[in-house]
Amino acid sequence: MQPKITLIGAGSVVFAKQLIADVLQAPELGDATICLMDIDPSRLKVADIMARRMVAKLNSRVKIEATTNQRKAVQGARYVICTIQVGGYKPGTVIDFEIPKKYGLRQTIADTLGVGGVFRGLRTIPVINKIAQDIAEVGAPDCILLNYTNPMAMNCLGVSRAVGIPHVGLCHSVQGTSQQLANFAGVDYKDVTYLVAGINHMAFFLKLEYRNQDIYPLLFKCIQDPKFKAEKVRFEMMRRTGYFVTESSEHQSEYVPYFIHHGPKVVEQFDIPLDEYIRRCESIMATWHSAEAELLGGKSGDIQIPKLSHEYGSFIIRARETNKPVVIYGNVPNTGLITNLPQGCCVEVPCLIDGQGIQPTVIGDLPPQLAALCRSNINVQELTVEAALTKKREHIYHAVMVDPHTATQLPLDKIWEMCDELIEAHQKVGLLGEFSPTIKNTGRGYAGVGDRVLAKLTSSSGLLPKKWSEFDLAVELENPAEVAQEVAVTISTSDVTFKPQTIRVKLGAGKKIEQKIKFAPKELPAEKLEINLKGETPNVLCKGLVLGVRQEIIIPKGGESVTPFTLAGFNAGDVRLSHEKDGLRIKTHIFDSKVTADKKNSRNSHESASCIELFFSPANGGGITQIFCHPQPGKKTPVVLYAGGKPVNGVKASQSISKIAYDVDLLIPYAALGFAGRPKEFLFDLIANLTALGDAHSGGRLALNGNYDSYCRSGHYSCVSAE
Repeated sequence: MQPKITLIGAGSVVFAKQLIADVLQAPELGDATICLMDIDPSRLKVADIMARRMVAKLNSRVKIEATTNQRKAVQGARYVICTIQVGGYKPGTVIDFEIPKKYGLRQTIADTLGVGGVFRGLRTIPVINKIAQDIAEVGAPDCILLNYTNPMAMNCLGVSRAVGIPHVGLCHSVQGTSQQLANFAGVDYKDVTYLVAGINHMAFFLKLEYRNQDIYPLLFKCIQDPKFKAEKVRFEMMRRTGYFVTESSEHQSEYVPYFIHHGPKVVEQFDIPLDEYIRRCESIMATWHSAEAELLGGKSGDIQIPKLSHEYGSFIIRARETNKPVVIYGNVPNTGLITNLPQGCCVEVPCLIDGQGIQPTVIGDLPPQLAALCRSNINVQELTVEAALTKKREHIYHAVMVDPHTATQLPLDKIWEMCDELIEAHQKVGLLGEFSPTIKNTGRGYAGVGDRVLAKLTSSSGLLPKKWSEFDLAVELENPAEVAQEVAVTISTSDVTFKPQTIRVKLGAGKKIEQKIKFAPKELPAEKLEINLKGETPNVLCKGLVLGVRQEIIIPKGGESVTPFTLAGFNAGDVRLSHEKDGLRIKTHIFDSKVTADKKNSRNSHESASCIELFFSPANGGGITQIFCHPQPGKKTPVVLYAGGKPVNGVKASQSISKIAYDVDLLIPYAALGFAGRPKEFLFDLIANLTALGDAHSGGRLALNGNYDSYCRSGHYSCVSAE
């Protein structure tokens, strides 16, 4: 009986074409069934047509099937090849690059380690584990998962811990690099032998020989030649460690703390292409239609069949089906294979494949310096898998915290902040599920998310009212658990006379509700009011509310007010207000050492580029006028727009930009601010977006009151003219 070979992620048609061609050119697999599966029907259709044309071209007996149903695809399969990319280029990869970049963290490929690798792992591990579970339940009894999906070590470790089916991770780093090294040394590749071991993308050539002679001296001779410019990062690592690493310089620069973070000169010295994976993805997307036509054989349908590749997938299938041994390099659980790396981690070692399946080689100890480098990466892998399997949010922070590249680039508070933003962005587009909560800005978790109800208080105003009568509060209750729960919470305060109120509800599984209440205290506190929320049952995690009074900015007669603001505790600049004959003058000084403008669409770039947001409202009530001011490097004036994107009528604007800061001077007519003439008092607020604060800190969003989270659109400030 010939095997069923399932390819999950067949929509990756360029790679799928090569894998399919390799199988079709194996005579021993002539009666096999290849089942193509992808979640994208249109990409799957391309793969299906392509595969059938290849079968016809080769006059093969191989049967082709196609389905979007994963479980159906896996059913009865003896081999399942995984080539998926969860989240795709957009939104997944773009999120992985763009959010860390806001924090000053630059990456090249971001698919294996680093913060990009961590989040790719978090969204991919659950999907691959579901494939593995389907294999365990409906695959052939001896089915093997052949995984090509990155981050390789994290994905394989996740399968090993969660499901435990036979599997191997496959990469082309070893065979590709061995050919490179033969070329560098100037020897015939067919006479080169080698022994490689370590972890995926950071395995090392422990032996590299030409006709039983060590050829490392030829490689060290290469780096003595000042004209030799190839693979600068990898050759530098060979210079320092004594051994050559398997994966490219782009990758290697992210796995160790010696290159990217040391600044533009080092990046230039070692030819490190930042954002390289983004460039590659965009290039592929730009040529997709022509590539699709080529894959399908053009108008004639005469499809070209790629030559047999060095990808290990077909080698494994042929060796196992024929019992003819072959040696490949595979990523497998460390069952005493490399003795100075952690037991159970994912290691890359030579594996003998025959009718008995995958038989890895025992290596023993790696040279200690190589084991140390591998362990620095394994720490990140293990913590990422721990986060994915346990759903404990704290381990996401821990994984990024111990990452060699991130740890050398960002302080801990920025790592936490960046992770929070990445988690939120992934959840917003459905790429991550819920994780158990942690104590804010710590690595300590509360009880699991499955046994807690999350409760918090919110206020429609966000500020204390000037006169007491009553105002609205809301209690938000969220139940992440999979079962309904009885909830009781009590609202109270010790600052004013207020009779506690208790709310009792039954929350459905995974449901969220908001219940409005009227809050009518009898006394006015001087500065702030703390409203407490307490769970009457132990399954409730509560968040109270603090309301403060509106602050005053006094605009002196014939002068200007000065109000400073900060970002994460750092001095970020100030805003100055004064009355002029023609309107209100607003002068803003912003410390931003990388003033940027979104040239494509500056109207909507207030959270991605340098920007000041201003809010105005009449003191006696009325609408809010929101104005965006975008500084423009290389120009004399900023762009000043209303929230809807229209230019502000009658505004006079100027700017001055230096290396560390920029100044904006705006004179806006009162009418353009929504005022009927010069106001005696008005409400005001400011938000600024900084690209970079100084030379060591990333930028971010800040509010004039120092707490962006508590920003209220009605204004934290009352501006009063002292006349």
